[in-house]
Amino acid sequence: MVSLPSRLIQLLAACLTAGSAAAAPVPEFDLKAAFVYNFALFTDWPADAQFVAGALNVCVHPASVMRPSLGSLNDRMVKGRKIAVRQLAAPEDIRGCQLFFADASDRERWPQIRKALANAPVLTITDDEEIRHDGSIVSLSSEGSRIVFDIDLRAARNARLMLSSKLLRLARSVQ
Repeated sequence: MVSLPSRLIQLLAACLTAGSAAAAPVPEFDLKAAFVYNFALFTDWPADAQFVAGALNVCVHPASVMRPSLGSLNDRMVKGRKIAVRQLAAPEDIRGCQLFFADASDRERWPQIRKALANAPVLTITDDEEIRHDGSIVSLSSEGSRIVFDIDLRAARNARLMLSSKLLRLARSVQ
């Protein structure tokens, strides 16, 4: 049996203990940011992906409630690259991102963002129910006291991203 990488085990431990009365509660947005970090760890970008300033750019709407929690990922390492959390001011700037977190603050501009993506190698993650059904690769949701996620493999293939089989096995559903 192959042992899981320690970061994946940490993610699983966080998920399993988030609702436990004995464990210190983890704020929902911080837990989601941990998921985002782990999704980046288990994603491979194509060789021709452009990493601005050599960083793995995690983009988020300036008004997103996730922005402060995602900001805690700044300077963490993923596959030899430092994470740089950036605010996505305009949808056309998304091509400078490797990962984009969309939430309710992106609903109005989601059609423009999807158009700007046009098969760009950007891992899209959302916790918004409307965006979830409209092309996001990873969708986070709450199930009881746990955070679970679903993966749209067709969207990942369109973005030319390879998601680890280990990540796929942890998803609630893979379509």
